[in-house]
Amino acid sequence: MIKQFLQKPLTGSVLTVAAGLSFFFTCMLLPLVGRAGSSVPYAGKNQATFLGVLGTTLLLAVLATWAKFMRRSEDQSPLPLWSIGLCMICVLLFALQLTGLLAI
Repeated sequence: MIKQFLQKPLTGSVLTVAAGLSFFFTCMLLPLVGRAGSSVPYAGKNQATFLGVLGTTLLLAVLATWAKFMRRSEDQSPLPLWSIGLCMICVLLFALQLTGLLAI
C-alpha cells in the first residue's frame, strides 16, 4: 500500500515541494543559531527549534528522494538531483550545527 502511494508521480512532487518550503523555513531560522542567537540566555531552545525544523526538512527530503527513486525504478523517470542535493545540504547543516561551526 505504501509502495503504491510513493510510486505516484504526484506524491514525489508534493514531497519535493514540501521539502523545499521546509528548507526555506530552515534558512529563515539560521540566525537563531548564528553568532547573535548563540549568545542569548535561551540559546538552547533556539538550537532545539532549529534542529527540529532541520530534521523535518531532512525527513521530507529523504521521503521525496525515496519516492522518486521508487518511481524511477518503474518508469525510468529522471534522477532526482534536486532532492538528493537537498538531502546533502541538510546533512551538512546538521554536521555544522552539531560541531558548533554555525555559531562562529
